[in-house]
Amino acid sequence: MVNRGYLPSAAAVPAPDMSFVRLFSDASLGWQHRGQYAIWSGTSSQESRYRLLERIGQKVACLELADGGPVFHRISRGTPFTIENLMGYWLTLDSDAMWLDTPSESGRYALLAVGGAAGKPATATVDWTCPSCGTAIGSRTVPIATAGFVAMLKVAEAAAAEFDADAQSRRCGACEMVHPPTAAMRSGRHLQGGA
Repeated sequence: MVNRGYLPSAAAVPAPDMSFVRLFSDASLGWQHRGQYAIWSGTSSQESRYRLLERIGQKVACLELADGGPVFHRISRGTPFTIENLMGYWLTLDSDAMWLDTPSESGRYALLAVGGAAGKPATATVDWTCPSCGTAIGSRTVPIATAGFVAMLKVAEAAAAEFDADAQSRRCGACEMVHPPTAAMRSGRHLQGGA
């Protein structure tokens, strides 16, 4: 006899709060709160495509396939990442995140899911990387567990505005190059319903 483990009752299985089918069909782009996840989704054209970049030491890896195929990638906790054409800063979380980039009817569909456990992420570090030598510039650590993810996004946007306004804060301590001004999140949309 094969042990099938848990046998569900005859009751109907409830629809999940979060499913890829539901997210793909959701036309409201930007940040959403689903269960224990903060989820950003967006569509882009090939010319202004959202691309996940990870910083490994002082090098940058672009997470995409040469043929444009779908990518589903786990961003490990402690790994600085940014999303081209969305974020003007690097973000490092104390928990894993998930990234999905796939072709869609309107160009490309992208999704970033952060969280998945109570109280995580608890902190985030926002910084910029010197385009000349790869050194992190202007690092700021933001508590999330107490303030919530929406507050972290607002602090990151404020840090980006301060960074852009002051050329001295954009100067690399290692090679003296001045980082060009950047923008925070182009979307401007924040989490709906929840922290």
